[in-house]
Amino acid sequence: MTKSILIVAAERGLGLGLAEQFFIRGWNVVGTARSDADLTDLRQVGKSDLARLSLATIDVTAADEIDPFLESLGDRRFDVIYLNAGIYGPLHQSAVHATPADVTEIMMTNTFGPIRLAHHLLDHLVAPGGTVAFMSSHRGSIAINVEGGLELYRASKVALNMLARGIWATNRERDLTVLSIHPGWVRTAMGTLDGTVEPEIELEPSVRGVAAVVERHMGSGQNLYRDYQDQPIEW
Repeated sequence: MTKSILIVAAERGLGLGLAEQFFIRGWNVVGTARSDADLTDLRQVGKSDLARLSLATIDVTAADEIDPFLESLGDRRFDVIYLNAGIYGPLHQSAVHATPADVTEIMMTNTFGPIRLAHHLLDHLVAPGGTVAFMSSHRGSIAINVEGGLELYRASKVALNMLARGIWATNRERDLTVLSIHPGWVRTAMGTLDGTVEPEIELEPSVRGVAAVVERHMGSGQNLYRDYQDQPIEW
């Protein structure tokens, strides 16, 4: 049977790369975007087999969009749900200089929005053995933070990892797998701060690695923190 994946925030960058990667691996893909997003590139992913790519609309920060989104999914069930939504946040990245608006935006986009939506989507996973994956970062590791900085971004990803663990811990009876995956420092608009910094890797090897990690560990019943090369990251 053809595997299926729901990718939340799939219209550009890593999400778009993942949609393409899973599509070429033969999966059925549902990709989401915000209502004002340009879907041209995402539609192109499915041009060779229109039946295997569907689009849906959701902004993870908007609670009032959740019910319409769930209704649009109908009775679909997914082997994997991948929550990719995320932002870098303000350039200053300082807890000292952060405004309430700065904190609200990054925490709702990177942490509470994806976690809230994931809770609502659990009944759209195949059971038993469904998998929820989150686009995390090695910056979300407390153990390996020896250089400091990036306080807002780090805090959002640490919190994401903790709440992802909570989803796994409170749904053990579902034989749920929860993956927190670091994609590397990738050449995307976010990864390069719109071209102002040089990344470590290109998009294709990153998403190819992330897809391989998902395929390797999906259905394992574990909660894992891995990078795109499947190397464990200390929590």
